[in-house]
Amino acid sequence: MLELAEVFRRYGDDYARTYGASLLPSHRRALRDIRHCRTALFGGHVWDCDRCGQRQYSYHSCKNRHCPKCQGDDTEV
Repeated sequence: MLELAEVFRRYGDDYARTYGASLLPSHRRALRDIRHCRTALFGGHVWDCDRCGQRQYSYHSCKNRHCPKCQGDDTEV
């Protein structure tokens, strides 16, 4: 399934060039946050398994209230 963040990654620059002058700062921030949610831009944590020694990196979320990844679980009943 295609995620909103992937749409923003693919088309966000073109959208910003076309409509950037009329975007509110909060909208620009939401676009940026959703685009980079759970990527290296926001950093993350390394988790090590005590049993098998496997290492997993978990990226931080953007915590933007408009992000479906971050707020989807909070809004579901």
